[in-house]
Amino acid sequence: MSSPILKGEPYSPERTAEIIDGLNREGFAHLGPTLKPDEVEALRDAMQRKWADSAMHDEVGDQIQGISMMRMFEYSTAFRDLIVREPFASLAEAVLGEDCHMLAQNALRTEPAEPVESGKSGGWHLDDLVHFPLNDEFERHDPRMTMPCMVLQVFTPLTDVDEVKYGPTEVVPGSHYAGRRPNDSYNPNFDERGPVSILAKAGDAYLFNNQVWHRGAPNVSDRVRYLAGVTYSKRFVSQKLYPFIDYRMPEHVWEGADERLQRFLGRHKKGAYG
Repeated sequence: MSSPILKGEPYSPERTAEIIDGLNREGFAHLGPTLKPDEVEALRDAMQRKWADSAMHDEVGDQIQGISMMRMFEYSTAFRDLIVREPFASLAEAVLGEDCHMLAQNALRTEPAEPVESGKSGGWHLDDLVHFPLNDEFERHDPRMTMPCMVLQVFTPLTDVDEVKYGPTEVVPGSHYAGRRPNDSYNPNFDERGPVSILAKAGDAYLFNNQVWHRGAPNVSDRVRYLAGVTYSKRFVSQKLYPFIDYRMPEHVWEGADERLQRFLGRHKKGAYG
């Protein structure tokens, strides 16, 4: 059975350079329309099927905080093939190196929330650790330097998130230069710049350095928000596949995977340390 995910086309060198320049400067970049309607539908259907599976909601189920569904490449060929869908794969290689890999692949499903409830939590964060922390003696990293990107998040909404009420991803531009976590849980700012919303239609795509301050804004609409994507990292950053040292990739994931996809899945040649 053929995959519903198209191969796609890499961006031109000029467009790639423009995106990377924006990513380096602002910490994020909006790619615009990318996935076709059939691709969006296949990915959304996979999320709905997995969410309906009662096993996912067990104590050791494949979800985090009732929002994030883990290891979608195991569950759906469409999600697996999204990893090497262009222009995502070539952008990841341009930012992270030609030996980069998928760090994780989680899909986010956000239920509508009452406005009063949504205001109780700011939700601003950066993913995992601060990679280049600064002590209080320094206000920020020098703007003349290019902040390294170790982990790159690519998201594509599977429902329209073209108004703030639908809960778009929000970022504080340039905050990957902060060298610390968000300075306010509800209204962070960096270099006198506050949050911006990345408004997008279903099938659009955007990416960001995982060190930029971000959140999913409260979904105060009347519908569920579905968000697909891939988290890529440099090779030396280990994959985050629960249950970690005991994890073994199911054999069916490898079926029909070419050499490039296998490498993105973590099948590397010998390198530093082994």
